[in-house]
Amino acid sequence: MKALYSQPALILAGGLLLGGCQTVPVASHAINCDINAELLASKCSPPRQIANDATFATLVDTMQADRQALRECGVTVDTLRDTLKRCNNTTEEYNKKIDALNSVK
Repeated sequence: MKALYSQPALILAGGLLLGGCQTVPVASHAINCDINAELLASKCSPPRQIANDATFATLVDTMQADRQALRECGVTVDTLRDTLKRCNNTTEEYNKKIDALNSVK
């Protein structure tokens, strides 16, 4: 009778030992850089319309306002692009380190 109880116990212990030898991830990958859809969908304002009877002063004011709006939009786009690049590069480096840690046995 004692042999009946010891055999399942040995099988259970062996299964636990074999199961414990499997590689378990130490940490998971970083989350990708998600950007607000509204921010990505935003566009630069179009140039202003100039009336046919506009004065030279109005033309110059409109041109200066359009140039300023284009400059500000360019800064926003450059900042967004650089931030996304930096975030993606940092995430990729982090994930490589996690993969290296997880591959150690």
